[in-house]
Amino acid sequence: MNKKLIYGLWVLLIVCLAFSFSGISLRVSNEAQNKTLVTTADFYQFEKTADLANEDIDDVLTRLQEAGVKNLSVKELTLRYLAYKGDIQVAPYNEFAATMQNASPSLWSKIRKAVGDRAVRPVNLTVVTDQSDVADLLEERLGDRFSSDEMIHFGIDGKDYFILTAELSEIVKNKNGNLNLDNRLGFDNELLSKLRSRSFDVTLRPGTSAGSKLTYMHEYEEAVRDYDVQTLIFDGTILPGVPDDVETIEQIVTDQELLVGIIETSVQLQYIDQQGLDQLMLDTNYPINRVYSTGNDEYLTQIDERYYRWIRSVIDRGIRILYLAPFKDGKLSASDNLNNTIMTVDHFHSTIQQRGFTLHEPLPRLSSMMTETFHRFAVCLSLLLAAMLYLIYLFKPGRRLIYILLGLGILGCAGINLLLNMDFSKIYALGAAILYPSFSSLLLLLYLKKSRQPFPVQILASLSILIGINMLGAYTIVTSLSDIRYIMNIGIFSGVKLSFVLPLILFVVNYLAVFMDWQEIRDKTVEFLHRSPSYLALVIGIVALGILYYYLGRSGHTAGIKVSSLEIKLREVLENLFLARPRFKEFLIGYPALFAMVYLYHKYKHPLILMVLGLGVVMGSISMVNSFSHVFTAVTISASRGLAGLFTGVLLAIVGLIGIRIIEWVWEKYARN
Repeated sequence: MNKKLIYGLWVLLIVCLAFSFSGISLRVSNEAQNKTLVTTADFYQFEKTADLANEDIDDVLTRLQEAGVKNLSVKELTLRYLAYKGDIQVAPYNEFAATMQNASPSLWSKIRKAVGDRAVRPVNLTVVTDQSDVADLLEERLGDRFSSDEMIHFGIDGKDYFILTAELSEIVKNKNGNLNLDNRLGFDNELLSKLRSRSFDVTLRPGTSAGSKLTYMHEYEEAVRDYDVQTLIFDGTILPGVPDDVETIEQIVTDQELLVGIIETSVQLQYIDQQGLDQLMLDTNYPINRVYSTGNDEYLTQIDERYYRWIRSVIDRGIRILYLAPFKDGKLSASDNLNNTIMTVDHFHSTIQQRGFTLHEPLPRLSSMMTETFHRFAVCLSLLLAAMLYLIYLFKPGRRLIYILLGLGILGCAGINLLLNMDFSKIYALGAAILYPSFSSLLLLLYLKKSRQPFPVQILASLSILIGINMLGAYTIVTSLSDIRYIMNIGIFSGVKLSFVLPLILFVVNYLAVFMDWQEIRDKTVEFLHRSPSYLALVIGIVALGILYYYLGRSGHTAGIKVSSLEIKLREVLENLFLARPRFKEFLIGYPALFAMVYLYHKYKHPLILMVLGLGVVMGSISMVNSFSHVFTAVTISASRGLAGLFTGVLLAIVGLIGIRIIEWVWEKYARN
């Protein structure tokens, strides 16, 4: 190998990575600002739970404040909620008609006369109230949402009747899980004034309304301005005004400098799809932050599990808005659930503050800057140079071929990034996640094959190779996926399974290239293919497939592989010891395998040792780099996790070496005799 050429490529690689520093600078800057947490409690859910517990909602609000909750989320009034409070009666027209015909035929006759020949369907909601203030509210709010062709309104004998003939939204489930027709009516200004007078900040949850009129949109801007609202979390599956008028809500967000909460899905994959949300985020330059709803915890049976899940959502997953709903454990009373909720959030707030997060302050507006073409060009070149170095160490090609490949690669990078301005950031990140663990394993094998240094020196050198090369991969991933879309989990790291499998396959290629020449590899491959299949080979193959399935299932949790209760407890212990728990593949597999591999190969010089234990080392390398592929996790947290993995992994590796020495001593003393 031409050493000058190799040294030159290494220097160029470092220079290109340095020129791509703007990406990691942008990301770290945003993450440094994003250290505030807001816990917002769902007012109406706590009110209903308080009613079930026979407690006064004002007392519950006081207890929430004492537990550190300074923000309340308020949804819009709905027809069903007014009925729950006893302010109106609401029912489908067919049920209303049957009741009136039996209870008061004379009144029913007047109602029929008032309706006249206007078409009313059996499912059309009918609303009745005898309270003048409620009637005025309904007339105003329904009038802002429904045209005269979509609503019938009349008064008879001191009662007001509203029949909604427009298509309504199915937004409320009854106890049997059936959907009831309902409609949003805007915010309760009296309630908002009361909450503000009690020093609560308010998060509004607007949602779309049925009817053809969009006059109601002005209510949102007035509520935001009058009650100093800083955050919106949209309710339902469609944003207000969508699809006819998304511009109005965008204008409100922009003019009032609002933050929009995007709600993480229950399976922790991206965010809940709400029609119009993507367009709003794009048009308003992503004034967003992520929301974790504690309603996603309902399947958990232990309070501690919920608590640790909340902690992980903030520290591991970058959540900055915790949307709090009362626990709904069916085995407990409403008052017990209420007490457990408040106790848990109090504990949670105390822990989060100890971990360096700030409460009771407004969430910042993060930078919406995107990476530029030159930045992406530098990242592309760095991957090209790293790939060329990998090929040189692996295949030792001639200088002419190297220059041809480099020239074509540079032209490709320039064309993609500088001429076509195409954003291949996700592909660059995936390439780094595959390339650098594979490259580190190749350099490690080459070093161990040639090294004659003492064991401690080999350990330190091996750790340096492994960590140094893989951190180049981590750097590349972070600087590639650096803008707010990735921090907020809108854009995701793609190709997780490939990044977990290909480095293992390439390690086998690395091993064969280091310890065999290509003629020997071809001869042994042909010999293997001509062999008659054996039951032993079949069993080994089945076991290998089982291990691969479990490995992939645990890497992304998408194959139905559940985490054992023992592992959950161990995770909790590690989370208490470290800012972020180390990954099991690193400290249980990667580092112990590395120490054992270096020691055993140093002593026995059998290449098969490197093959078997090297797979474990590569698993650790993959996990090390993959920690930085979770781009919604702060870089400092991923780095802290890596350091914790190194610390615990080295300790376990030393224990493992002691175990190996004991086995060797027993073998030498007893087995040989």
